[in-house]
Amino acid sequence: MSDRDFVHIGHIRDVSEVLRLLDELREDLNDAKAPTSTIETIDDLRVEARKPKPSKDITAVLMERLADRGLGEQMRELEKAFDVLF
Repeated sequence: MSDRDFVHIGHIRDVSEVLRLLDELREDLNDAKAPTSTIETIDDLRVEARKPKPSKDITAVLMERLADRGLGEQMRELEKAFDVLF
């Protein structure tokens, strides 16, 4: 087994942070009655974050879909958290 076959505790913490931010964002969007497509994008990001090797390209496309939704500071925090996963 190579080192790449193991999940490091630091990675678990990083994923947990991304998932926490996504959960908070999803809750805010639900409260604001955001369009279903926006909620689905958050769910797609959640799936990507849980992968052992998230795709930077897929994440970028999904984040771009959220960029014009007026999420400002939450998006910046989420981008920083995802950057740690790559």
